[in-house]
Amino acid sequence: MKLSIGSMGGTISMTPIDSGNGVVPKLGAKDFIASLPDVGIELHAESLFALPSGHLRFEMLLKALAWAKKQVKDGACGVILTQGTDTLEESAFLLDLFWDREEPLILMGAMRDAQAIGADGIRNLYASIVCAKSPNSRSRGVMVVMNDTIHSPRWVRKSHSLAVDTFCSDGKTYGFIAEGKVEYFCPPLRRMVLETPPAMKKVFLWEQTLDGDVSVLEWVKQTQDGLVIKGFGAGHISLEACKLIDSVIEKIPVIICTRTTDGPTAYETYGYEGAEIDLIKRGALMGGHLSGRKARLLLSAVLGAGGDMRIVQDYLDILVY
Repeated sequence: MKLSIGSMGGTISMTPIDSGNGVVPKLGAKDFIASLPDVGIELHAESLFALPSGHLRFEMLLKALAWAKKQVKDGACGVILTQGTDTLEESAFLLDLFWDREEPLILMGAMRDAQAIGADGIRNLYASIVCAKSPNSRSRGVMVVMNDTIHSPRWVRKSHSLAVDTFCSDGKTYGFIAEGKVEYFCPPLRRMVLETPPAMKKVFLWEQTLDGDVSVLEWVKQTQDGLVIKGFGAGHISLEACKLIDSVIEKIPVIICTRTTDGPTAYETYGYEGAEIDLIKRGALMGGHLSGRKARLLLSAVLGAGGDMRIVQDYLDILVY
């Protein structure tokens, strides 16, 4: 039995260039496992990329997905991908859309570089190994392991720019690792695995702001394949945006999410122009509990695989029981 670890860069891989010039990605997967104690399982390590996570692209993540699936085919009982935390929640959500194996795929990283006092990278990697090799982690899809806590990709978010305990799931934490054991707080969540597209489509994420400029919508409908709006409150847009939104919906799919960090969009509460009842009548889709960032990824994947919007609604429906 073995686990496979693929490194993609991020703070966990970073060390100083020289004094005063900051840290950059330099370490790889084999460096990480050399720092681990005995974990009771064979480890296979490969370096896939060496980038800060803001430099990752869709095609790179799809290559990492293919690599992870090959590891399982070759006998791995689980796979761990290390990357930067800046886009960790997005990478995890995207990969979870396409992960069709029973074996767990864990994403993790670090908030402190490898030479910092109290560096958390190896600790997080050790916890990820404990999680990945647990039989109870099977059939749970992709998970994020940080700070001894297990998160589902659909709920996890980075809540603080620098704190070690930055990742949270707003009351929907999946599990915890204590005394070398995995403790899950609920059975495996309902999942929906999508067809992996040959390429992701361009979907623009736009946040509504007080008296904000709406002229970007003209550009969006000419250049993008889809639009996700982080709306006010329960999923609302300004009166000025209402003047342009119909012409956008005529050309591309539009999903309305909330710009708040917790809670769903409404469906049948507010009746004024630009509120959810009005937007649904215009042809927009309400994003429910899904954040704008993740709705963008979902829509991009669905459009890349043919554009059946019923798949988007089916996915949104599995988020709640």
